[in-house]
Amino acid sequence: MRASRDSHYLAPPPGYRFRPPWYKRPEFYIPIAVLAFICGGFAIYVAMNMADLKNQAAAFDLNKLQQMESASVILDRNGKIFGQIYVENRETIPYDQIPRNLVNAVVAVEDARFYQHHGYALQGIVRATLKNLTAGHVRQGASTITQQLARNSFALKGKTFRRKLLEIFVARRIEDNFNKQKIMELYLNRIYFGGGLYGAEAAARGYFGKRARDMTLEECATLAGLIKSPNRLSPWSDKAASRDARNYALTRMRDLGFIDNSKCAEAQGRAMVTGNRQNAQGQNYAVDYIRQQVINAVGWNRAMNEGFRIHTTIDGDLQKIAEESLRQSLDKAEQHAG
Repeated sequence: MRASRDSHYLAPPPGYRFRPPWYKRPEFYIPIAVLAFICGGFAIYVAMNMADLKNQAAAFDLNKLQQMESASVILDRNGKIFGQIYVENRETIPYDQIPRNLVNAVVAVEDARFYQHHGYALQGIVRATLKNLTAGHVRQGASTITQQLARNSFALKGKTFRRKLLEIFVARRIEDNFNKQKIMELYLNRIYFGGGLYGAEAAARGYFGKRARDMTLEECATLAGLIKSPNRLSPWSDKAASRDARNYALTRMRDLGFIDNSKCAEAQGRAMVTGNRQNAQGQNYAVDYIRQQVINAVGWNRAMNEGFRIHTTIDGDLQKIAEESLRQSLDKAEQHAG
């Protein structure tokens, strides 16, 4: 009689459906199994190719990191920059001439763990790998600043898993041979900022008409915001998009503790002020003539790459007035002819 009552008491109610513990449910263990399979396959791939990738990474000459084309600068009689001669518009500067706000802004936007990792960020790699493997090709990069430096210095192009792994091995070599300060200096001298401007110094002169070391907080944030898509986000291409990117950089700086709330709000509220693109190029009849004379004197390769400072007796202000007068006269002549 007792057994009968107990069995009746233990019987589930009508309509009851037994649910196994959460860790035994298919919606839990199937994704985990798939994830383990993907990670295992990736680990096997890396292990099989590790020796070859290390050898390839070791073959790159790290001295090339410091071999950058640098524009030759033409100075007028007052020592003001009158024009430049270049293939890539770049003027390299040492780390102590790079404003701290620019360094912090770039870290905030591009690589928040720059000072903690050794060339690559494992969490970012795992996250990107899962997305890329499920897509079947490389869609998300998760590149650190050091990886970007490796990619831009050694032309590690192409979106393949092998190329990405090689980039990581090269980045680790860079970290083993240079400190963080030097890596940041090399990066900010090499990276493209849109508008034909390479490196922080050329970008500061081109966009804001000043030396990099003299940039304000919002100007530093503007440059940091361009790196993701320099031509599209250039203030010369889309001022609204450039301002949004700048404000995002400022928000990230605030979130990471580089600036406080009041400085962030104040900088975000300022208008986007940049120079004229035509003026930034610094090319005119006098510059073209000087350019040809320098090429004749030292050769094309040296003139384009070695960063000469060319002093002239030209009065830059008078030259601009003369050229503007000539331009107006030509415009009137064309209108009269029409």
